Amino acid sequence: MDRNFAERTKNFWEWFTENEEKLSSFMQNTAKPGDDTNRIVAFINEGLSLISNELRFNIGGNHEFTFSVSGNGAMFFVLPYITANLPEPFRGKWKFFPHMPGTGGYNFSFRMIEHEKTVDTDDIFVSTTPGEEEKTVDLQFWAQAWENLEDNECYNAFLTLMDISIGEAFAHTFIDNVDRVKVRTDGMFPLTTLEKWLQDNLCKEGEILDPANRYFTYQTQPNKEEKPPRGDIFSGIAKYAPIIGDYIDEQDTAYKFFAGLGIKPVFLYYYYDEQTDREEILNLRYQLEDKLETEVLGERGSGNEIGLLLGGAIGNWCVYIELLLYNEQAFFEKVKQTLADTPFMFFCQEFVHNGQTALLFDEEDESFNTRLHQLHEAGVHHEITDILEMLPQMDYTQTSMYARALNNLGDVDEAIKVLESIREQGESDTIWHFRYGYALLFADRPKEALAAFQRAKELGDDAEDTNRFIAMCEEAMAK
Repeated sequence: MDRNFAERTKNFWEWFTENEEKLSSFMQNTAKPGDDTNRIVAFINEGLSLISNELRFNIGGNHEFTFSVSGNGAMFFVLPYITANLPEPFRGKWKFFPHMPGTGGYNFSFRMIEHEKTVDTDDIFVSTTPGEEEKTVDLQFWAQAWENLEDNECYNAFLTLMDISIGEAFAHTFIDNVDRVKVRTDGMFPLTTLEKWLQDNLCKEGEILDPANRYFTYQTQPNKEEKPPRGDIFSGIAKYAPIIGDYIDEQDTAYKFFAGLGIKPVFLYYYYDEQTDREEILNLRYQLEDKLETEVLGERGSGNEIGLLLGGAIGNWCVYIELLLYNEQAFFEKVKQTLADTPFMFFCQEFVHNGQTALLFDEEDESFNTRLHQLHEAGVHHEITDILEMLPQMDYTQTSMYARALNNLGDVDEAIKVLESIREQGESDTIWHFRYGYALLFADRPKEALAAFQRAKELGDDAEDTNRFIAMCEEAMAK
């Protein structure tokens, strides 16, 4: 399945529209004895498979359809887009939830058939201690009805009830570790009151909790031997930690999960002037992120967005902006125009080691060569060769710049070949003779190099470097 996430979601809602009457009939009959629940679930899974076979859900008799994150935090970046696209004609009739929302303190019973045990959530008690992260807690739980159960059975039951009781967003956001205790201790309170406790103690007043919109900061020690992209990062801010960790560890689990849904994780990056103040660099990144959200990605949560902002980072050479793309083609159609009025040469790379890289700039733009020269000034010669090799064809100036980058990378033999391919155009160009002389000198051909530098001087080149290289040629020939 190679369709993007936006197309898959559209196909699902088309299927839903065609089958709404049948689905509505299922909803009205789910509570009746003799219902063929397996048949209903199989039918709904058939529709959801148009998006992915990884989606989990619950259905209720009052036209309620609740997706389940099921412990996979990546789903918070996936499911809200699906539910936001519920067709308008069905909005008054159906309620679609992107994750289990919590019961608001409602007490309910849970029966473990195998052990013939029933427990009310009012009879499960919890206590909290500060967690590993800021504004998170560790939980301790106890239930008299579970005293004789094995730990694994007890934990599975509690985690299921916790997700239902406080909702998956609260569970994912605020709960770090969960431990079973053998004795009820002072200060424990019923599980049914945990949701309100979290609201009162860990939520900002009036905050609508969205796990996919929470940032964490991180810092790394750049490896001097690592080069951009990403090897130079020293600080960043992110919404989804696993994809950052995967990239550092050279893994692709998170990338493959999103890609399996037709979502493309990518990061944009550009080189900045090392003389620029760090605060100015950071402020510009924020401005670019806002520009991307408003002009390219679209309003988050509207159902019309083509992607999400995941975070950003700063390195010793580059600035990074990380994205999830629901519609990759639409993104590339819009982003070049948006970034054209910035002074940088932007790259877009798949958010995985050795991922494909694309240039987000039109090579026919009149400032293209100027920006290439800015990369030369920044000393990132590999990027210049990579960019120029992406072009279907290089003109004379670009070919000459390509040879300059090869010279600076030490690949002088290849630079000589490239320059000789444009010799006829370069006969009256001082820059061509200078670059040809440089390549010949460091290819240990000083006599030919001297002739090239002297021709550059005859054409008007009186640069200090030219005179210095002439002296080096003469010295090498004397030896």
